[in-house]
Amino acid sequence: MAGPTLMHCLLAVSLLSSVAHAQLSTTFYSRSCPSMENTVWAVMKHAVVKDRRMGASLLRLFFH
Repeated sequence: MAGPTLMHCLLAVSLLSSVAHAQLSTTFYSRSCPSMENTVWAVMKHAVVKDRRMGASLLRLFFH
């Protein structure tokens, strides 16, 4: 019984994953929060100044 159930779950996941069409945009917050990019930049700059390893740690985070 576990075999068909597992097969149905895998089939459902594969079908649902092919339906998703996420579109990333660099201007997503341009209207709702126009100062977001400057705010993030300032916070990241402060974090890197405070701890020099933070830049490499954040870059590594994106690839894991």
